[in-house]
Amino acid sequence: MSSREITWEIPEGLYRELLWAQEEFAYSSLLDLISQAVQRRLAEMRREAWQREFRLLQQQVRATGGFGLGETKDEVIANLREIRRQIFEEEYAHLY
Repeated sequence: MSSREITWEIPEGLYRELLWAQEEFAYSSLLDLISQAVQRRLAEMRREAWQREFRLLQQQVRATGGFGLGETKDEVIANLREIRRQIFEEEYAHLY
């Protein structure tokens, strides 16, 4: 895997905390500790972005009136059955 070199100036207090964490959690090097910390934060950011996009999709569905499947359980089931019947007729009925 290719890599890039960066130079990072940090406050002395943060550097001491990194050294403490390296020792406390038995990382072989500061690079290993920082790499794992960055990877974890990036994973959190991806999850946060996914959640934000999902909430936006929920808002869009609500704003457009939902999926139009019905209000009650029986209405939803009836509408889904009708959709299934329509799909069958359009896609598979010619096979029988």
